[in-house]
Amino acid sequence: MELSLRELVPVERLEQLRTQFEAVTGVQMVFTDPDGHPITAVDRPLAFCGSLVRGEGTVCLRRSRWDVEEPEIEEPIRKQHSTTEPIPHRCRGGFRDTAAPIVVEGETIGNVVFGRTLIAEPDPERFRRLAVESGMAPDLGEQVARHASVMPEGRIVRVAELIRTLANLLATAAYDTLRAQRVMELEALRDSLIHMIVHDLRTPLTSIIGGLETVEQSEYDREIAVEMLPMALTAAQELLEMVNTLLDINKMESGAMQPNLAEVDFAEVAREAVAQVQGLLAEYGHELQTDIGTEGTVQADPDLLRRVVVNLLGNAIKFARSGGRIRLSARTDESGLTLSVADNGPGIPPEDQKRVFEKFGQAQSRQEGHKHSTGLGLTFCQMVAQAHGGRIWLDSKVGEGSTFHVRIPRSQSSEAD
Repeated sequence: MELSLRELVPVERLEQLRTQFEAVTGVQMVFTDPDGHPITAVDRPLAFCGSLVRGEGTVCLRRSRWDVEEPEIEEPIRKQHSTTEPIPHRCRGGFRDTAAPIVVEGETIGNVVFGRTLIAEPDPERFRRLAVESGMAPDLGEQVARHASVMPEGRIVRVAELIRTLANLLATAAYDTLRAQRVMELEALRDSLIHMIVHDLRTPLTSIIGGLETVEQSEYDREIAVEMLPMALTAAQELLEMVNTLLDINKMESGAMQPNLAEVDFAEVAREAVAQVQGLLAEYGHELQTDIGTEGTVQADPDLLRRVVVNLLGNAIKFARSGGRIRLSARTDESGLTLSVADNGPGIPPEDQKRVFEKFGQAQSRQEGHKHSTGLGLTFCQMVAQAHGGRIWLDSKVGEGSTFHVRIPRSQSSEAD
């Protein structure tokens, strides 16, 4: 996350600090971004060094030219200003100034810079000569000198200390703002996650209760019972799968759940998973194609692997177009198992693809109105793949559908990205 001084501290507040500082000390001051571009107003540009503050009208007597950039001079100073330590600066004219970085979580989000100061009244003729040597008009050199503050060296040191204190106070204020923003974001995500889980649990519960009520109201008519009970049973199995997924994600996150590895024939795992989603397929009216070209076995936890397939198939069934096509394919070779589940649904936008496997990312997607996952199933799938030393990834194009791939290596050395 890129932090910004502008976003963490109101510019109006920075302007107040700048004007108050100048009123009390008589020294020009400016707040800049990490690259030295001014955030607050620069009333007298010539009061600042062009190497410290990049703004129209600022010049630097260290440079041999003032109208073109000179990387051999500018870049070393820029590199200094990317550090988190205050940078004192002295140029050919004898000016003193300091840029104190504002550091939040180890990242410089801006600088507090005070303007040119001299320990004695400037000699106009000397600065006219320096200006000419630097490729400037003589009058400009004199103007630069006239815009500098004059104060004893000890006071310059105290002003520099004040600048550093101000930078630290602003860093604290910015961090407090950042922390408050993150707390609010987490609370919003928590509420979205709770709403998402409740919504997903309510759907199968509604099917179960509706089916059983229909059977009861028909006074247990056999034909109606034969129709309704399988639908209620399918919904109950889906509900149990959701609850188990929630519990297992918690176990995996805490390290309390490890795969129970065995030699697995994936073709058998696939048959069990397909049988489990038959009711859902019938409900949505989709066609499922399978292409299981496996030879040999793979070392895996058969129950966790089955549930990965069930979750991916359930996702595809719910998001495929009406009367859509879903394809389950798998290949086993000497290095391991690769399985894929494809659908012809709406697809997932690129901005959502990076977070569909994240527990809170899915809640965020729904909060923004993108409903591309069915809860925490994809989070579970990713954790199972990683627990086997493998990985999961996604290919998707909006309007064309999505394909989820899972790789389980034959050995348990990690292939995870």
